[in-house]
Amino acid sequence: MSDIKKINRQFLRLLILYILVIVAIIVASVLVMVYLGVNYNIIYSILIAMFILMILITGLFKNKFDQITHMSYLVKIRSNEGSPIPINHLANLNQAQDIFRKNNYDRYQDTETYIIYYKISKDHIKQIFRNNILTVMVYIKNKNADFYLDRVDDEINKLRDELFREKKKVNRIIITQIKEISELDDKTRDQIKEILFVRTKHYIISTINVGLYRPSNIAVMLYSDTYSPSLYYKYHLEEIKKVL
Repeated sequence: MSDIKKINRQFLRLLILYILVIVAIIVASVLVMVYLGVNYNIIYSILIAMFILMILITGLFKNKFDQITHMSYLVKIRSNEGSPIPINHLANLNQAQDIFRKNNYDRYQDTETYIIYYKISKDHIKQIFRNNILTVMVYIKNKNADFYLDRVDDEINKLRDELFREKKKVNRIIITQIKEISELDDKTRDQIKEILFVRTKHYIISTINVGLYRPSNIAVMLYSDTYSPSLYYKYHLEEIKKVL
């Protein structure tokens, strides 16, 4: 059985379980009301308790639905993986600042380990109740550093909070982590393929890792040109290709 079929079956089983649980709560509530007789105060209390329980159950299942949905994104991207991309612009670290500036990115942090560039723009995809898209490019200077750095996460959270205080509410955070790689072994490829789609209560985060392999002048990343989970994903890929 393919990974896609497994994910679809997991989603279907979870959906059926969710429906059965909701039906069971409704049936149990009706039976209790019938057993206790017509007492409007009791019926009202039971209905309130039923709705509260249904909301709690829905929240628990929603988290699981999101996990399966995001896993399906990864599986489908892997099944339709694109080829490495030629590096046309980002030839070296010294050119990075000019490249990002030309694409309307501002520099936020510059340390010995990484540089963070960002731009904030009005959501051009969602037409109703639009907020802002925060697009972040992290250029990791140290080849030995991991793609995912706690300090970078802290800086991005700090940036988001600063924008919020400036009345620029963000509901999409699109992050690209770029690092030069010395070799294309399985370990390095696995690190690059650790991309993320995360949904929280307030925003959605998408992270893609890019490995710059200078000997072949190519950028290696896990992506797909033929499958896209959303228009935001297409926008993310377009931003990456602009700077590469």
